[in-house]
Parts: sequence; C-alpha cells; structure tokens
Amino acid sequence: MKFETITETFEGLISVSEMTSDPAALVPLPAEIVARVTTGDDSPKFATFVIEPGWSKSKRYWGEELFGEVASEINAAAQDEPIVGYLGHITPEEDPYRFPEIQLEWCGAKLLGKKLAVKAYALPGTKGREYLEKGRVKNVSWRGKVVQEMFEQGVRIKKFAIESIDLARPRSAGMSARLVGALSSEMTEEEEGGGVKTEEIAALSANEVRAHNPDLVKGIEAEARKPLEEKLSEMETAAAAVEPVTAEIPALRKILGLAEDADEVAVLKSAVEFIRAQGKSIREAIIDKVLKSKKLDADDPNAKLARRIIIGEMTEFQPTGRSEADEQTVTEMVNKVIDGDEQLKEIVSEKEGAPPAVPSTERERGERRELKPGLKTSTIRVRSLNR
Repeated sequence: MKFETITETFEGLISVSEMTSDPAALVPLPAEIVARVTTGDDSPKFATFVIEPGWSKSKRYWGEELFGEVASEINAAAQDEPIVGYLGHITPEEDPYRFPEIQLEWCGAKLLGKKLAVKAYALPGTKGREYLEKGRVKNVSWRGKVVQEMFEQGVRIKKFAIESIDLARPRSAGMSARLVGALSSEMTEEEEGGGVKTEEIAALSANEVRAHNPDLVKGIEAEARKPLEEKLSEMETAAAAVEPVTAEIPALRKILGLAEDADEVAVLKSAVEFIRAQGKSIREAIIDKVLKSKKLDADDPNAKLARRIIIGEMTEFQPTGRSEADEQTVTEMVNKVIDGDEQLKEIVSEKEGAPPAVPSTERERGERRELKPGLKTSTIRVRSLNR
C-alpha cells in the first residue's frame, strides 16, 4: 500500500442559522481540553468548520466513510499531541526542517450525518485569529498522506492519514467546507448540561460514536467478542482432547474388519460390542496375562486357589488404557500379594520351578504296544537302525 502526500482546500461560509443557533454546540469539547489550550487567554476563540463529502477541484473523490476515521484521529490526537494548523501548507521540500508559526490547534471533531464538523482553537496574537475574526479568511486546507485509486473521472481516496489542517488563501478552495458563523467562545460538555442527553445518544450512528469516543467503541466490541472467543477456546480444547482417540479410528477399522468409510461412531460401537463378546473385561485380561506369566493358569487345585486369592486382592485396580503401564502395575500388585502370603509364595515357587512336561504317547495298562520307529514316550524312544 503506497501512501502519497497531498493537500486539499475547502471553502464556503454559511450563516449560523443554517446549522445551529450556537456554533459552539456543534462540536462540544471536554472541559480538560478547553482548560489546557486556553490557559492564559482571557478571551479564547474557537472556529468550527463543516466539511462535506464529494469531488474536489483536483478531481479527488472524498467519500463519507473516510470522515469517521478522520474524526477519530483528530479526537485521539487532541488528548495528547493535537493536530495543528499553519498559514498555508509546508511544502514537501521544506518538510524536513521548516517550522512555521502555529495558528490553530484542532481540539475536536464530530460527524453530522454524512458531514464532518471540526473545531479549532485560534491561538491569541496570531494572524490566523485576526484573519478569522475579521472574516478575511474563510477557507481551510488539510494536508496528509493518502492511498488512492482510479475512480470515474478522477481518483477516489481510500485511506487518509491527516498531518495538519491549515488556513488557506481566499478563493483557493477545491471542496465544500463551511465556517459556521464567526469565532465563538467555547461551551464545554459540562456547561451544556452534564453531557449528552439519552435521546441524543440513541440517535448516534456507529461512526459518530466511534469518532467521538473511539475507546468506548473498542471496549464495547471487545465485550461483544468475549463470549464467542471463550466458546471457540472451549471448542478448540475439546477438539484437542479427543484428537488422540480419533487418531486410533483407522487402526480400529482394520482390526474389526470394517469398511474404510465406516464413520467414527460406528467404529466405536463395534469396538465396544467386540470387547463385550470376548467375555472378559480389559482388567481381567491384564490380570490373567500376569498370572499366566507366574504359571498360575493351570487347572490343578493349587493354581486355582492362588488365582482366587490374588484376584480377590485386586479389586482396587482400574486400567488406565496404557497397556504397558497397566501390566506393570498389575505385576507389582501381584508380587506384593504373593510376598505377603507364605502359602502363595510356596505355590508360585513350585509352579515357576516345575520343568515343562515332555510330550509322550502312553498306552493304557494292559494294552499291547507296537514298537515302531518314531515312537517316543516318557521312558522309551524307538529309532530306525541304519545299516
């Protein structure tokens, strides 16, 4: 976005009756600003101009949408580093070093429908105040940087960063701006009767509120966004929490033999049904696996007794879903139960120390046995004799 420095001059004088019976009431100023700018001035004077949107003589189109931003900029600057006005513009060549005498200090702005009202304090003892008081100057011209684009028979201003609003030579205007009446003393917001009335607030447009009190608008917008931002944050947190689960869905589809396009809910339901069909819970399966490692999966009375005792002591165990960690937990719990019971220690020691049974083919008592090569029992083995 390329900014370009330009100037634009406004003119026009209307009577006070065309706008209001009191020009000071068009743009009321906060008492603290009036007190600050008029310190030491026994007869302070203010000038109010009304600028209209439209085409300038330099073939630039100024749309009403720009005026809200200009008003906000003037009002915000008035609180700290106000926009000022000179007798004519500083040229681009002089801009780096020239500092002419300040004539005006712009103290406030307000939207009047599609128009923009701006108010300046005329510094005492300046040519600017003298010319305005005697009606010799009725024009103002603003200077600033713009972004513009081709539009109809000229260009349209897209963005405008204001630098100064200066007094302009008579008959040099290029756009409609009206000095409302003569210079006037200032009436602050408090002197008007305690601020803006309720019905006046209700009649304000969004741009007017933004121009007069940009911080209030920002606060309202932030409050309006807060519930939505909190809801979005909750949704993002919930999505992050279920992401590990949804990541396992493709693996579950494959294990359960489901189609690749089976939706997540169907996959989870099938997984639950599959687990139920196994007849064992995950908890029981983990315990059985550990007992099997202790060789307590046999059907003899001692193994059964040991299993019953150990499982009875495992009522507090609840799987976490992390298989390795759960198996380690169960192993530690089983070892603790065994170490605390002499009978269990004896049974487990016997089971773990027993050699594996040798596969054999035994005959029933009294049965005739045919000795053939390859026959193997616990007592004999028949091999063929190679000559």
